[in-house]
Amino acid sequence: MKHRYITQEIKDVGNSVICDVCSKDWTSSPVSGGFLFGSYAYCPECAKTRLAGIKQYREESHIRAWCPKNLSFSAWVLKLRAGDNRIIYTTYKTKEER
Repeated sequence: MKHRYITQEIKDVGNSVICDVCSKDWTSSPVSGGFLFGSYAYCPECAKTRLAGIKQYREESHIRAWCPKNLSFSAWVLKLRAGDNRIIYTTYKTKEER
């Protein structure tokens, strides 16, 4: 019989801001720009390079918010988090047991 085991690891990332697409660290950057695509924060650089593909596939409706021009990307992401700086890693394992 197969059994599924689920484990979760919770990590508090504090005030660090990493792009969900390219993994670049934007924590100390004053640069503004970017958007929230579904639940993924696209940094200013990824927003520029990936927007055409999003439009090509007509997925603009998945852009939930744009970073305001008067706010840095990192400050905007922290504002979106509203104090919840946790990342939850969920692992699923299936084992065959008798």
